[in-house]
Amino acid sequence: MKILLVAGRYPWPARRGDQMRSDQLLRFLLREHQPLLVAPEAPPGAPAPPAGLRVEAYRPRRRVLATGLVRALLEGFPLQAGLYYQPELARLLRHHAQRVDLVILQLARQGLHRADLGETPTVVDLIDSLSLNFQHRARLDTPLWRLFLRWEARRLAAAERKLVAESRESWLVCARDREFLAGLEPSLEAKLRVVPIAVPPAERPAPPVEQRVRGERLVFTGNLGYFVNSDAIRWFLRRVWPVLVVRRPTLRLTVAGSRPPRSVRRAVAAAPRAELIDSPANLRAILASASAALAPMRSGSGVPVKVLEAWAEGVPVVASPWAGAGTTGRGERDFLLADQPEEWVEGIGSLLDDPALASRLVEAGQERLRQDYSAASVSRALGERLTDLSVE
Repeated sequence: MKILLVAGRYPWPARRGDQMRSDQLLRFLLREHQPLLVAPEAPPGAPAPPAGLRVEAYRPRRRVLATGLVRALLEGFPLQAGLYYQPELARLLRHHAQRVDLVILQLARQGLHRADLGETPTVVDLIDSLSLNFQHRARLDTPLWRLFLRWEARRLAAAERKLVAESRESWLVCARDREFLAGLEPSLEAKLRVVPIAVPPAERPAPPVEQRVRGERLVFTGNLGYFVNSDAIRWFLRRVWPVLVVRRPTLRLTVAGSRPPRSVRRAVAAAPRAELIDSPANLRAILASASAALAPMRSGSGVPVKVLEAWAEGVPVVASPWAGAGTTGRGERDFLLADQPEEWVEGIGSLLDDPALASRLVEAGQERLRQDYSAASVSRALGERLTDLSVE
């Protein structure tokens, strides 16, 4: 099939969740189909696309921002969609959509461009539910932001329902988000499909679990400029870390990731035996030497990639129920679950005091990764979806 993929961001380097999804989709499509990528132009120094891939790039223009926002308001779309609207993208889509067999439009943020695809069969790859993300963030953010976030969450939910209704089917990376959207509009449930993302295994053998556990170092990784992550680590430092450092005098914490905001910098600087590594060259190398990986997220959507990466590096995970629900993992088998601060203190302590428990969690997490988040499992899921779509 001739397939047009409309990505919201240039896919390489594939560091963010949507970039990982685009990269994996394109590499799969190159094996058996004729993909065309339409995406913003590559930033300076970005890697080249895979060999053989056709790319139509456009340069986003800031001067059309007001136009996009007005259109979003008038047409009932969220402001997110207004920020992503580009007339040059509209022109490219109207030209190419009629020349392909299928269009994959990524992200609800690109919803204003659905009309530019005409009657060509379309899959909307939401990746995750932004309305779910904003709904939960509205409970946690500052009072000034809450009213706006609730308003935007309602418009995002309406846009997601509209996009699913107008598509052949819609993809999400986890069952939690699928169930949320199905609850908003039960009649659309049959169109909602889970297609996971893949995380590659470790490039080198991990140190023995017993050795890492004795090192007593916890690690939190991710894009620290993303509210979900900044809120999570600030909560952990405020509610859990003060008790842990008293009970375990040798315990250390490493917070590593890109774009740390001032609030995270201040929180880490004020915490005893905690360090911040800003934009490390190799995030997974830092993770690989940890005694345990932390995922204390209280909001967000999609799959928490930090959990998958910890499994890949053979690191036991302690996660919040919300973070765990974004995976196919089972609590107390693939990771430890902790909700209240005392549960976090007890869970981390039991893991550090029991290397056998840590080893069981590592083995189960790696098996979960092989079963549900390997390149082979994602390829199977994509193959099934495209086969079904080609038959319709």
